Amino acid sequence: MNERHEVERVAYELYQRDGCNPGRELDHWIEAEKIVQARKARTFITKSLQVKKAVSAAVTRKKVVEKSDKTASSKESRKNPIKKTMKKSGTSQKETAL
Repeated sequence: MNERHEVERVAYELYQRDGCNPGRELDHWIEAEKIVQARKARTFITKSLQVKKAVSAAVTRKKVVEKSDKTASSKESRKNPIKKTMKKSGTSQKETAL
């Protein structure tokens, strides 16, 4: 629904709430515009906060994954230092033992 129709709908609700008394159309229209603008601003802020939370959560997940990857590779290298040196030197475990 476009903004003008929303203002018309709200202005009519205000007119009805005011007892359907003629002569206050401009007052109802101005009040309706304020209400619609406030709703629009509130929706924008809410969506912005949702996006901010989603981005923050994604960054946090990425940091956790990166940290766990670093921790896993660190633990791997501490588990078997022979494998690490074998990879670097190109020798097999049997050759190292002899």
